[in-house]
Formats: sequence, structure tokens, C-alpha cells
Amino acid sequence: MKIIHTSDIHLESKMHGLGTEKAKERQAEVRDAFFRLIDYAEAKSARVILIAGDFFDSKKVKLKTLKEVVSKIGLHPSIDFLYLNGNHDDSSVFSNEKLGELPSNLHIINSDNNSFRYDKVHIKAFDLTKLTSEELVSNLNFNPDDFNILMLHGMECEIPLASLVGKHIDYLALGDIHIPDIKAKKLDAKGVYGYSGVLEPRGFDELGERGFFLLEINKHELKRTFVPNNNRTYHIVNVDISGLDNYTLIQDAINKKVASISTDDIVRVVLIGSYNYDTIKDLDSILANLERKFYYAEVLDKSTLDYKTIDFEKEISLRGEFYNLVKNNPKLSEEEKEKILEYGLKALREEVIEIWNY
Repeated sequence: MKIIHTSDIHLESKMHGLGTEKAKERQAEVRDAFFRLIDYAEAKSARVILIAGDFFDSKKVKLKTLKEVVSKIGLHPSIDFLYLNGNHDDSSVFSNEKLGELPSNLHIINSDNNSFRYDKVHIKAFDLTKLTSEELVSNLNFNPDDFNILMLHGMECEIPLASLVGKHIDYLALGDIHIPDIKAKKLDAKGVYGYSGVLEPRGFDELGERGFFLLEINKHELKRTFVPNNNRTYHIVNVDISGLDNYTLIQDAINKKVASISTDDIVRVVLIGSYNYDTIKDLDSILANLERKFYYAEVLDKSTLDYKTIDFEKEISLRGEFYNLVKNNPKLSEEEKEKILEYGLKALREEVIEIWNY
């Protein structure tokens, strides 16, 4: 028997920071990532798709989105969809009367509908916000002769893993953490567990490949395979500009670092290292070049000014006066002097000052 384990799809995610048009495109791509998963499940003859929470990004969902999801599910009657809501969403959104009768293969987990049997495979799912750890354990009663799957949504610290040891669980399908456990973790001598991670990344805190897991069950044997499914990948690229004193050299260093990244992807270039006062970075041109190359790009300048390359001590000017006031201030640490000089001299040159908190 084949089962798909997914979670944290976050349909209708806001996609902050991408701009209005790209945010809409990315919302559609998140939806399409889920639809690709369904098509893959159909092609592989999977019997069940486990959705371990956060199907939607909020507890309010547009009717248009619900209709699209319901229609897609209804087109695949041979696959059961077991949906457990998470901390972001609420399965009651499917109670919208304008949806009409829901597909019979969409099973919404609640206290009366949480146990599913497919021959010798037994699946149970529980909302951890609705019962105590003791109640969860008392409701398991798995048969050791079956292949038993438990589906939960929550952080690892919220799940009573120690209490699940010895409860005849073969696989614990988890949702909530957005990083996939490529290698399943040991629950006990019999069972393993893991998070599926997000289906499609939505920010720079979700770097690298994302997808879902195909579970292939043969009696008590489990083959668990990660299936990459994301349309775009987020990348953070650090570029050390130490010793690079002009735009051409800096741009060349960036080009080499991003050369292997797909043009369909989303890239943040972070300038690091130290630079001389006379270095010309031309951040606007750097960003423009990246925007021409990638779907979306941004540049963060976290490089620091090497204030030892500044020498205006004898210069009779506003710049010289500012330099001496900062340099000779006994109340400032060397680090504080460096930052004040960096920002102050940028202001005197009428440059944009960006302070990042990343």
C-alpha cells in the first residue's frame, strides 16, 4: 500500500515582500504544488494522502480556493484525503454551505472521525489541542499485528513522544515544523517518526528543496522516500567583498556565487566582510542585475566599513570635524565608533542608510 505524507501547505499564504503581482503568482504556485502532489499520488496508485495540519494559512479561506480544492479532490475518488487541521487553519471552513456536498473521499478529522482502516493498515489522527497526553495514549489501542500510523500536528516538544513508546506505532506522521526530516527518527524499537515540512517554500526561512514523503508499506516494512515538489527554491548567498574596491569586482564575485542557481528561483545576496571607505559598491546596479537574472532577488549589505582606511583627521571640513568628534570620544567603544562613522559618512555623501535586523 502507498500513502503520501504531507503537511503545512499553507494555501492562501500572504507571500509578504514579493510585491502584489508576484505574491499572487506564488499563491497560485502553492496551490499548484498541492495539485502536483495529487497527480503524483494518482500516478503512483497511492491509496491515502495524509494532510498533517496547516492545509490553509488562516482560519478564513476564500470560497474560490475551497471550490478549487474540493473539485481537485473530487476528481481523484480512488484516493482518500485525511485532513487534520493545525494551528493556522480550521477544518470547519469546509462547512461552507455554498460548497455543496463534499467529496466522499475527503475525510475531515474530528473526535468522531479519526480512525481509518485499509486491510492491515490502521491510521489514527488526533487534534492535540482537544485532548490531554493521557487521553491521546488511551485512545491509541493499536493492534501489533497491523501496520499502524498516527498523525499529529505540533512541535516536537508538544508531542508526548515518551508516552508513545511501546504503543505499536509503526509510523508517526507529523506536521508543524517546516523542515522535512529526510531521515526518519526512531520512536522506539518498532516505529519511526518525522515531519514532512512545507510543500512549497514561502520565505527565506525555508531554504532548499521542499516536498512530501511517499510511504510504501509491505506488511511491517516501510520504505519512506522524499519527493521534491517545489516549483521555486529560496537561496541566501553570502558574498565576501573584503579587498574588492569597485563595483566590477563585487559584481564578478556575486556572479560566480549565483552561477549554479536556477533563474526560476528566489535569491537574497548578502554582502559581508569589510570594505575601504573609497569602495564603490553600487547596490542599485547589483540589485538590477540580479532582478534580470532571477524570478525575485534582493540585496542586503551587511559588510562593515574598515574605519582604519578613513583619515580625515587634518581635513578642515564638516567631514573632518565629524571624524575627529567620533574618533576622540572616550565614551564610545571601537565598535560603536566604527558604526557611527559608517552611517555618518554615508549620510554626508547622501547615500541611503539601511539597517537590517536579520
